[in-house]
Amino acid sequence: MERGYFNTSVKDIAREAGVSPATLYHYFSGKEEIAGEICREIVTTIRKSIERAIEEGQSAEERIKRIMLELVSLAWEDMYAVKFAVHTRHTLNLSLCSEEPYKLLRSFLSEEKKRGNIKDLSEDLCAVCITGAPVGLARLKREGTIKGELTPYVEELTRCMWRSLRP
Repeated sequence: MERGYFNTSVKDIAREAGVSPATLYHYFSGKEEIAGEICREIVTTIRKSIERAIEEGQSAEERIKRIMLELVSLAWEDMYAVKFAVHTRHTLNLSLCSEEPYKLLRSFLSEEKKRGNIKDLSEDLCAVCITGAPVGLARLKREGTIKGELTPYVEELTRCMWRSLRP
């Protein structure tokens, strides 16, 4: 993220990792494979966070709140990883929107819609709102626009989101 994908060599990565380039090449064919693995790990972390939120929540509203709290936490704690995944997916021709977390979120929203727990809205539109807003909050916090804890902002954001989603 500091220098960008194209301005970073395998030698640079090896130096930062404290290993020789030969060691990296033993495990990876090149930096594209390294970047792809990093993206897969980030996607797995996001998927597990969403799964946990869905499993632990008792109602559609609580699940959505938990998803948003998990995502804002990830975006705040590891903003570089999120930025890396978003920026690198274009470089490597990866589509995060077709990855597991997005499919999981769409499936959750579809099920809640079928149960009558949320409005009959586009799962894509809802997923964008549920995922984009927490990342935006973390960005505002990092830039200094938001002072103090993020939790009250996520709670207010969840109330706003729920008002638009509830049946």
